[in-house]
Amino acid sequence: MAVGPQESVLYPLGSRILAAVVVVICGVIEASLIAYGHADLALRATPAVLLVAVLVYAAFWAPRVELDPAELRVINPFRSYRISWPAIREIDSRWSLTLHTVQGRVTAWAAPSPGLFSQLPRMRRDAFRVSLGSDRESRGAEQARQLIVQQWEAYRDRGVMGAVEGEGMTKHWNLPLLVAVAVLSAAVVLGLTIR
Repeated sequence: MAVGPQESVLYPLGSRILAAVVVVICGVIEASLIAYGHADLALRATPAVLLVAVLVYAAFWAPRVELDPAELRVINPFRSYRISWPAIREIDSRWSLTLHTVQGRVTAWAAPSPGLFSQLPRMRRDAFRVSLGSDRESRGAEQARQLIVQQWEAYRDRGVMGAVEGEGMTKHWNLPLLVAVAVLSAAVVLGLTIR
């Protein structure tokens, strides 16, 4: 039985644009060092440039909120959460998207905030300013909250919520990302100490 939106992925567009720009800049730095004959410097700088790219990816590209019929997944930079719908007790979006669950509070890094990119369609052609009026509150994290609440209420109203099974929420560290940051950090320190 289909109830509510079947699958949705929420992420802030502005953050993804920022991440892409920074990663491109990192690539240009590396290419420039090699193209201008600074291979030795490029070799020492590569771990630092890669570390910046990985951290920007972790903070601005990877975070997202995924909704599907069975659960809600919050992917933050270094930790991810799988939350069953019945385990959610309250949904708040005052400062950011926060889910209060049977096991505690989970804050999503990826809830789109009401910023410049959400306002671009509303810009007037005759003015080079963005209106940041009160309707801004209905965008971003509030919009994400409304989508989650809509699906959560659809399950509850149809009686398909059921009881919380097991713990209701699992969390795990994003180990590949943590290992990459640790290895690149060690390589940066090593590159700074060896001449």
